[in-house]
Amino acid sequence: MNKEIQAYNKSQTPAEKEICNVLATQIDESFSKAESKIWQRQPVWFLEGNPVAGYSKLKKLHPFLI
Repeated sequence: MNKEIQAYNKSQTPAEKEICNVLATQIDESFSKAESKIWQRQPVWFLEGNPVAGYSKLKKLHPFLI
């Protein structure tokens, strides 16, 4: 796994970290020829320069917006 992505995953809460690690492993296996990096502050995988997979944590919505 890309070191930047490992650092991103480590910065999450324990439950989120576990989910992120599973996602990164699955995406790495599915797109073995893809380049992975942190792009716009989230993990993203690229094929031929095009983003094909990634994940991010949703921001909490303001209670008045729900």
